[in-house]
Amino acid sequence: MRKKYVVWGIVLLFIITFYWVEFSPWSSTALQSYNNGYGTFDMKSYDANSVYTVLDQMEPKGFSIYQKYFIGDFLFVIGFGSVQILLSLYAYRWTKAKWIRTITIGVPVARGLFDIIENILLFSVLLLYPVQHPIAVTIAGMATSMKLCMIGIWGGLFILGIVIKLGQYIMKKRVLGR
Repeated sequence: MRKKYVVWGIVLLFIITFYWVEFSPWSSTALQSYNNGYGTFDMKSYDANSVYTVLDQMEPKGFSIYQKYFIGDFLFVIGFGSVQILLSLYAYRWTKAKWIRTITIGVPVARGLFDIIENILLFSVLLLYPVQHPIAVTIAGMATSMKLCMIGIWGGLFILGIVIKLGQYIMKKRVLGR
């Protein structure tokens, strides 16, 4: 019974934080109105030149919205990572191999760590603006790339786990059906 509440709590955290970063008055969509349609830097490829060009053109209210966005995004890291782990555990519940579970849980954890590094650096760049820190932006850009890579790896692993699980189900039905 308690496990059910934890799962629902994780799902609720994910939904709330997803709303925050995508649809709220502090979302990436809302931020687009104040920085010529660019939105946020995460989920894109960027460099110091593009970051400071966007920040140079951003309206003052955009800085306030972006700061509030980061609060939600830090919480989103936890919500999304927790959902990824729940889905991984479901997709791979057919195996008892610890190394497989370690990988399928480790990839979302690594994604979350890269996301946190990205957020800390970009938030610092935002707070310290107009002083420029191109090395921080470069490292944040690398963290963003690694985060996106981890999302892709996780997606592939998740699909693989579901396909194997489905294959086992079909094979079991065939064996029992004969």
